[in-house]
Amino acid sequence: MPSKRLLPTLIITLLIVSACTQTVPGTATPVDTKSPRTETAAPVQTENTATEKAATAESKSPTTKTVTPAGTQDQTTETAIPTATSTTSERQTQSNCSDSASFVADVTIPDNSILSQGKTFEKTWRIRNTGTCSWNENYSMVFVNGDQLNSTASIPFKATAPGATLDVSVNLVAPSVDGVYTGNYELHNTAGQFFLIDNTRLIWVKIIVGTGVTQKQAPVARTSTETQAPVAGTSGGCAFFEDSGIERTLISLINAVRADNGLQALAFNKKLSGAAIGHSIDMACHSTISHTDSNGSGITDRFNANGYSYTYWNEAIYAQPPEYGGNAQSAVDWWLNDPPHRVILLSPDAKDIGAGYAYVSGSKLGGYFTIDVGAPAP
Repeated sequence: MPSKRLLPTLIITLLIVSACTQTVPGTATPVDTKSPRTETAAPVQTENTATEKAATAESKSPTTKTVTPAGTQDQTTETAIPTATSTTSERQTQSNCSDSASFVADVTIPDNSILSQGKTFEKTWRIRNTGTCSWNENYSMVFVNGDQLNSTASIPFKATAPGATLDVSVNLVAPSVDGVYTGNYELHNTAGQFFLIDNTRLIWVKIIVGTGVTQKQAPVARTSTETQAPVAGTSGGCAFFEDSGIERTLISLINAVRADNGLQALAFNKKLSGAAIGHSIDMACHSTISHTDSNGSGITDRFNANGYSYTYWNEAIYAQPPEYGGNAQSAVDWWLNDPPHRVILLSPDAKDIGAGYAYVSGSKLGGYFTIDVGAPAP
């Protein structure tokens, strides 16, 4: 299935969760993706060391320290992930081996299969055990996000030795409205921990119902609070959607986490919002993930251009296709789960915030997120 390899190769170096701050010099620069069968990207060279999830740091506040959220947890509302159970003896026997898998084939319902509304179907994936652990019924494929399609939350494995293949099947139901639907799954071991398939985190089912014309007003993934329709615009001939609902949700989620950690809420600032929105549009229109605009300007250039005078500044960026769960919650979750990003969200020096989200059809990663935070000059 050549098509299953081309898209990850194209996207793998692009989906980057990134933050700039001088408060954490020497921090590793991870790269992350959530594109088709691509979540662990190849190293990307930056000023700091390249690793898996992207984060660099720059700031006017060198004494800022990382604050670890007390009692925070993943707030994703899509579907709870069940934890596979295992006995102590099972874990001990598997302790000296490793888990990994490789995608072999879609036995049924290959990507973009066209189905009628409400059709019941069975999806079967064939995967290979490329690790050294033997799989048993305490291993499973677990639904994590996207369109559930009436899927069970967890699909148990059958006994599979290293090197052998396994067919994993689930009964699904096509939605009653035309559109394109994608359900994402992870592979979990006996301890309930995900393990990689072809060095990526997700395996999925993707179908087209009817004509494939979606019922959504715009191609963006939203949480229940992201209700306002996106606004279409153009920039240098680039057509984009800018979504104020997602922008407001970003700020709301960040302030909720700050409150949980005893920090003051950040005040919405129109000038910072202008800087953030402009940068998200620029990234979306040029299919890039960078703190440098296509015209060569940086973070402080954008702050100055929008008239924001500061004593402290910082920025975090993120990109993820909406059909693979790219919404405000996933952006905030990634930022919180990486220490350099968490510094930005939980900085006691920050007072103001602006957020920007832009979607461009045909861009490599679809939806692009930016938050800019600062403290105003006296």
